[in-house]
Amino acid sequence: MMPPERRKSGRHRSSIDRLSNLPKNVINSILMRLPLQDALMTSILSKKWRNDIQDLVLKFSEWNRYRLPPSFFACSQLRHLTLQNCVICPPPAFKGFDMLNSLNLCDVTISSKLLESLISCSPLLEKLVLKISDTADHLQINAPNLRSFDFTGCIKYISLRSVPLLSKLSLPHQKSIEESEKCDFDKFFQLLSALEHLYLANGSDQFLVTTAAEIPRRLSSPLNYLKRFNITLRGLADFFVALCLIQSSPYIQDIEMEVYCLRYYILEKLEASNEVDEVLASFSDVTLNHLRTVQLGGVEGIKVELQLIKLLLTKSPMLVRMLIDPSRGDNYDARRDKIIAATTIQRASSKANVVVSDAYEDYRDMTP
Repeated sequence: MMPPERRKSGRHRSSIDRLSNLPKNVINSILMRLPLQDALMTSILSKKWRNDIQDLVLKFSEWNRYRLPPSFFACSQLRHLTLQNCVICPPPAFKGFDMLNSLNLCDVTISSKLLESLISCSPLLEKLVLKISDTADHLQINAPNLRSFDFTGCIKYISLRSVPLLSKLSLPHQKSIEESEKCDFDKFFQLLSALEHLYLANGSDQFLVTTAAEIPRRLSSPLNYLKRFNITLRGLADFFVALCLIQSSPYIQDIEMEVYCLRYYILEKLEASNEVDEVLASFSDVTLNHLRTVQLGGVEGIKVELQLIKLLLTKSPMLVRMLIDPSRGDNYDARRDKIIAATTIQRASSKANVVVSDAYEDYRDMTP
């Protein structure tokens, strides 16, 4: 029989072995259920535990921002990270998260320089979501494996410098910024050759262009992989952006546009503009051979919208469904009748089903 002290030592050693050698998925499940401070303190028990933290979702109250402790930045095996309402200030020795695959930052405090460094020092990053309320002057994205970028916030200039695999780009509402620095519209899209899904909403072209005159009729390099295109139309420049991108996307399959208070802002300017006719005329040699579905919301029934409807119907031989929702308000019936009349034009697709109805919302989820 072993001496009592040897038996005790053996039991202790066995406990350490069982703790240290738990499967990674079990360790990660335990750590995900601990408060941040406690999870990081597990490194006292086992350095292996600290290195096995792969997923973190940290959310703090809006009125009590949390400054991440230095030990947080030692979680070298992080793969999925979500931070909300916190201050990010890494130590000087921090070199990024080598294994990080997805990063979601919502209302965080971080300088542009540190954010750029965090992104560029995460070489495996594929999904990036930024929802930043603080105004930034410039943000440069260098992420060779990035495939999805969803940005919401206030910024003067975004540079997608090195994103050769980016396939999904979402640039929602931009707050108005005086004296914003603009980038070249054509060059901006030259760097997005792999783009498949583009979402531009309320004023997202503010950091791309200033006036409609800055928008080319067609991009110098076509977007050969773009299949889905969503945009909110607020003004004349937005229409020209939409027409340019549609004309530059020979394999486009799905288009969704939402008109936002167009009549109150640019009705007279649009009705009197010859530029619209010129741009639409530039589609004479374009056929949208892959376009299958179109959704148009908030349509006012003004000239440029009706011309766009006719263009899409006559240039899309594979069109299956077009859903049109007239804007609400005064003279709704007259507006709806005008839109219906525009859809009676001879269509390139004999299978195209055109719906002009109040039930537009019921059809939105039916898009294949």
